[in-house]
Formats: sequence, C-alpha cells, structure tokens
Amino acid sequence: MRVAAYIRVSTQMQVEEGYSLSAQKERLKAFAFSQNWEIVQFYVDEGISAKDMERPELKRMLEGVKEKLFDIVLVYKLDRLTRSVIDLDRMLKIFSDHEVMFKSATEVYDTTTATGRLFIRLVASMAQWERENLGERVRMGMDEKAREGKWVINLPPYGYEKDGDYLKIIESEAAVVRKIYEMYMTGKYGIAKIARLLNEEDLTSKKNNTWQYNTVSYILRNPLYIGTMRYNYRVNKEQYFEIENAVPAIIDEVSFQRVQAIINSRKTKHPRSATSKFIFTGVLRCSRCGGCMAGKYSISKRGDKKYHSYNYYCHNSKFGSCDQPLINQNYLEHQFLNRISHWNLNKEVNEAIIEDKKSVDNTDSIANINKEIEEIKKRRSKWQYAWVNEMISDEDFKKRTNEENKKEKMLLEELEALTKIENPIMDNYNIVDILSDIQLNWSNLEIHEKKQLVHLTFKTISVNKIKKLQKPESVEIVDFDFL
Repeated sequence: MRVAAYIRVSTQMQVEEGYSLSAQKERLKAFAFSQNWEIVQFYVDEGISAKDMERPELKRMLEGVKEKLFDIVLVYKLDRLTRSVIDLDRMLKIFSDHEVMFKSATEVYDTTTATGRLFIRLVASMAQWERENLGERVRMGMDEKAREGKWVINLPPYGYEKDGDYLKIIESEAAVVRKIYEMYMTGKYGIAKIARLLNEEDLTSKKNNTWQYNTVSYILRNPLYIGTMRYNYRVNKEQYFEIENAVPAIIDEVSFQRVQAIINSRKTKHPRSATSKFIFTGVLRCSRCGGCMAGKYSISKRGDKKYHSYNYYCHNSKFGSCDQPLINQNYLEHQFLNRISHWNLNKEVNEAIIEDKKSVDNTDSIANINKEIEEIKKRRSKWQYAWVNEMISDEDFKKRTNEENKKEKMLLEELEALTKIENPIMDNYNIVDILSDIQLNWSNLEIHEKKQLVHLTFKTISVNKIKKLQKPESVEIVDFDFL
C-alpha cells in the first residue's frame, strides 16, 4: 500500500510534546512499517492552523489524491488534518471519489463504512468545538486586556514601542508623527505628497517600508495619537470599543480635531483641488443655476511681462445650460472680505445656525431613539438574569443578546447621525473665532492658509456676476452656508 503521510504543526503546538514535526514523522514511519506499508511522500505544513484548507502542502496532497499517487492518507491525529467538519466532509468526498483511504495512526477510523464515517465526523465536530471554544476564550481575554488599556497586538503603531503590556513613546518616531500633523494642518500638503516628502528624507515606516498613502492616512486618522485606543476596528466590528487615556498622547486633541475637519472637508474634492491656488474651489456655487464653480487659470502677456489670472466658471456653462460669466478670484476675494468686515459675527453665525436647526428639527426622533435604547438595556438585563438562573439555554441567551446588540447598534448609528445634524458646528472650532481671524489676518496669510480657513468655515458660498465691469463691484456674494 502506497502511503502519503501528512504532518502539521501550528505555532502553538510546536513546543508541545508529541506534536513536533520529528515526533510525528517517526511515529508515522513506525506505524507504516508495522502495517507493511510504504510511505511514498511526506507532506508537511509547519506553523499553520487547521482552521481552513488554505495550506500549501495540504493542497499539494489533495492534488496527489486526484492523480492517484498513493492509496492511503496517513496522519498522526485527525486534528492534524483538519478541525473543521465542513472541510473534513470535503476531503472525505475527494478521498472517496478517487478511491483513497484515510487513516489516523493514533485513532481507530474506517472510512469504508457508514459507521466509520459517522464516527470520524463526530470526532471532527469535537475538534472544531475545541478550536472555536479556545478562540472565544482567547478573544474574551484579549478584549479584557484591551479594556484595561493594554496593547494586545504584536506590532505597536508608529511612534510607540511596547513596554510590558503597555505602550510608551519613541521620541524619534513621535517627532515624525508631529511633523506629519503639522504639514497636513498647513493645508499646503495632501496625504500623498506628505508620503513622498518622507520618502525623500529616507524615513521608513514601522515595518521599514517606504511611506504610502495608507500609512500616512492611518496616522492622521487614528485617535491613538491623542491617547484613545480603539479595539476591533477592522475585524469583529460589532464588538468595537474605545478606551480613552489608554496610551500617552503624541498629538494634542485640538490639532487632531483640526486634522479630522480638514480630511472631512476634502472628502468630496479632487486631491489637486484641495491644494490648488484657487481659494474658493469646493465651496463656490453659481447663484443662477446652483452648479459648482470650478477654477480656470490663464496667463497673458503684455510686452515682456506675464500676468497670471485666476477665475471661476460655472460647470454647467460648458453644456450651455448656464450663462454665468467668469468671476475673477481677486474681485471675489475683495467682496468676500468686504462682506465679512460688515458682519456682526455673533449675530450672523447664530442666525445661520438657528435657521439650520429650524430646517431639521430632530428633537422628537432623538427622544424616541433614546427611549428605545433604554428599553433594550432593560431587556438585556432580563435575559442575563434568566440565563444566570438557568431559565433559558446558552444558545437562546446568545441569540437574544445578539439581536438586542444589533438593534442597539443600529439605533446608536441613527442617533449619531441625527446629533450631528443638531450640532452643525465643528467640535473645538468656533466659527466666530475663525471669521475673526479672517478679518484680522487675511492679508498676511498664504494662499493655502486662506483656502483652509474658507473650507473649515463654509459649506457653500453662492456668487453672481452682476456687472460687466473689471471691478470688484461686478461680483456679488448672494448667500452662504456654514459648516
């Protein structure tokens, strides 16, 4: 009988007696010799879990089954082959279809009979249960550690290193993190450009790779840098939670919130638009048709001198559906400052906010959602009491708890959306203060700084060309809408 010996060790089992590669190999050779069988091929997966069939040597062995290179597949124990009942069924079918038998050196199986196949499935079910039970215990332990502010992931984030179970700052990396935030807050640099500049300075990421868009974006968006650790952010998202003050902060909260505001303001804009020399792109609207106003750059010559002109045109004018003429940026900028200089800032902002709140009154909806959330909490307490007192089964308790968690998550998301509408002003940023800065410091600001202030303050600015004159008075700011 030709035998294929399959051996597997996971990283957790390598150190355990009797499961090492050499131990399995010797026992399988001895077993084959006792049966007068010949091992024609060893297939060895080292450091790989049996949770699925994505194992290189297992795949190679199954190809050998299909090519009928051997008559028997021999393993030390069933759980070396698989811990999944579904995967076991798949493999047994492949073995059966190609008339290959399966044998464990330490367990009694006979895949040629219905009783033997039933028994092997029962054993596989127990192996799967053991793996899933272990996984649940490990996850619960990791969740508990995370709630205590301990870092349970192997690789610490850029700017930190592990100090026992916790994180501490690496000052050399923290300086780079602060530099990334400072560069982005100027409004002059986008995420891709920051990555390129870091690479030009021969700086590397945590894994000693070059900086990419995603690595810079991760640093700019991660609240860990203000001390708030998030857990289950990418996987098990239904179990997501945050722990404030879990790690020492590298960035102050005001800077972090400012960066989030800039990121959000650029979400719907082309990257080139976000860093261009057109101050009002992204917020400017045509008062005649409501269309977006885009920037148009031109150069003209008068003698030896070159003149650079920045203008805005209505996007719909390209299709002949709007007759808005070009609007010069210098004229628009003049009228913008003129409009703000005559404002009673507190009065203007408050009136705009009140008007915004009038348009969307969510008081009743928010109250109803909060009431439903309280009801869910009460029901959850009842299920817990019933489970503790063995009035309902584990399965029933788990099912009801999951149902309540899904309902609560949906309601909390809806509540967050409604609350954002109720509170349109950015946290940590007072529009009145920003407008005051615009009035006092506009002439001293760089183009990108002006652009950033506009984008942090206004959602839209509606304009119109009212005269065919080459003067600021030819441009009218019709309306505006705060963020």
